Amino acid sequence: MKSAYIRIILCFALMLSSEVSFGQLKDWAAGFRVGEPGGFMARKYSENGVNAIEVNIGTYGGLWGTDRNYQDGTFQNIGFSINALYLWHHPTLVNADLHTYYGFGPQINSRDWYPNKVSNNQADGRNRVSGMGATAIGGLEYFPIDAPNLSFFSEIGFYAEIFPNPFFMNLQGGLGVRVNF
Repeated sequence: MKSAYIRIILCFALMLSSEVSFGQLKDWAAGFRVGEPGGFMARKYSENGVNAIEVNIGTYGGLWGTDRNYQDGTFQNIGFSINALYLWHHPTLVNADLHTYYGFGPQINSRDWYPNKVSNNQADGRNRVSGMGATAIGGLEYFPIDAPNLSFFSEIGFYAEIFPNPFFMNLQGGLGVRVNF
């Protein structure tokens, strides 16, 4: 009889421990995005389950806008970008596995800029231009039931430059995948 009680207590303890380990929220996510900016991202979720901080490092101007007017010249190549976003995310009413998120933050870009010869009376020359501005995004993220550590997302947003070309605007967005751990 004593061994039956020990077995019941042991089974109950194992069930409780498995519930605790599977019920934990994920703390981090890392992934890749194809789009603008495209590249690697890392996300840290807050303890409140609503907010997160995300850092993106990658290319700028690669998917659309490789040839873009800027000041008295053009961008004609792919550059480098880094941004940090403060996000809010919520499950949708339609499906708990589908989340919406939105946020904003600073962004720094570095691209090669080619001045317009006619306006500047210069020969063709390449100049490295770094810009700083604000970015805002909104997106959808899907967490498949079969792969709970993966999430797939799509997002759209914009970038508004503050320095050196105030009010230069650019559409941003992309598709990607994250691993949540």
